[in-house]
Amino acid sequence: MTASIAKGLSRFTLLTVCALGVAACTYGPDAGKGGDYRQNHPLQVGSEPMALTIALPANGDRLAPGDQAKFKEFLRTFIRRAATPVTVETSQPDVARTILMQNGLRAGEFIVTQTDAIKAPNAVLSFSAAKVVTPECGDWSSSSGYTGSNKLHSNYGCSIQRNLGKMVDDPNRLITSSPTSGGNSSRIDAGIFSHQAGTAKERLLDGE
Repeated sequence: MTASIAKGLSRFTLLTVCALGVAACTYGPDAGKGGDYRQNHPLQVGSEPMALTIALPANGDRLAPGDQAKFKEFLRTFIRRAATPVTVETSQPDVARTILMQNGLRAGEFIVTQTDAIKAPNAVLSFSAAKVVTPECGDWSSSSGYTGSNKLHSNYGCSIQRNLGKMVDDPNRLITSSPTSGGNSSRIDAGIFSHQAGTAKERLLDGE
């Protein structure tokens, strides 16, 4: 009887020690961080203002070469990262509307506001662009060697998240991303090859 009780106590003691060991790993000082580096170093989406001043042409619908190049870059940024429509401030609203649509903006993507504060032939274009706010890495507050606590290092996964954030083309997709459609990958390949061949031009972004 005594041997049986002693054996049972030994088993209970062993289980208690194991439970405490697991608890130490799970509920240590950094337990609130969890084990997912994506939560420890999250990517956030903020915004930044984008603005451009161009001179509306007196004749025709072609911008001056310098303004054309700047507008193309402005439009590329708008297509990729727009969080709001483009606001156009000008004293020539009808001319501005025609010029902008001829050069790639679509109806519904911009709002024209007439103002005498902007002297002809200038027009000021602006919108709010989505921006990825990446984590700042370099936190060496925890030991990079063996600690015995099974805790993640303070930098673990930070560079992965930061590099991913720098490569995101459309920050809005981090918020509104949808699951994959499950379509045949050959259709995706065809779209890529078509774009590389120069046949997929939805906007007037390239020179004549």
